[in-house]
Amino acid sequence: MKTTIKIYIGITLLLITDLICYLSMKISLSGNLSDRALFWIWLIATVIIVPYGLKNRWAKIYGAILIVLALLSMFPMGVPILTVYAFAVDQEYSIRLDNGLRLAETTDSVIDMPYIAVIQNYWIFEKEIGETEFHFEINQQHYRLQDAKSIKFLSTQSDNEIQLEFQFQNGNVIRTLLKHGTS
Repeated sequence: MKTTIKIYIGITLLLITDLICYLSMKISLSGNLSDRALFWIWLIATVIIVPYGLKNRWAKIYGAILIVLALLSMFPMGVPILTVYAFAVDQEYSIRLDNGLRLAETTDSVIDMPYIAVIQNYWIFEKEIGETEFHFEINQQHYRLQDAKSIKFLSTQSDNEIQLEFQFQNGNVIRTLLKHGTS
């Protein structure tokens, strides 16, 4: 087996593992762009390797499977295709806090409401450990994460909670979040 095909299979397995871990456990590669970069590397490699290997039977089967899956995913209002598109090109707004946490305004799907994810970095991986609503209301005015002047991590009595203070132009909002996996 050629080295390029081995590398492509490795990238494909890494992408599938990353996708499964993100959808089931909210664990992904560290950083804002690493998941997107992995997807684009896989897509570009697919466009290069599959047509190049069409003489082989495996490439014809693999190419046909990819085409059939892409066509089938367009039926339910195109949600899977739009979700992949949003994953690949969407610009999420994120802020790093002093204690190693990152806040990101994100969504799980193109038809879901956005939310603010609290993300903990574990070297090359990161895990979503909590979430809160994406909007803040102060004096009948609505704000989003990018409108915050400052965000402070507040200490709590419990290890299962995260408390954040968001400071906006017209006031402050304190949100207490339960960490994922706790009751």
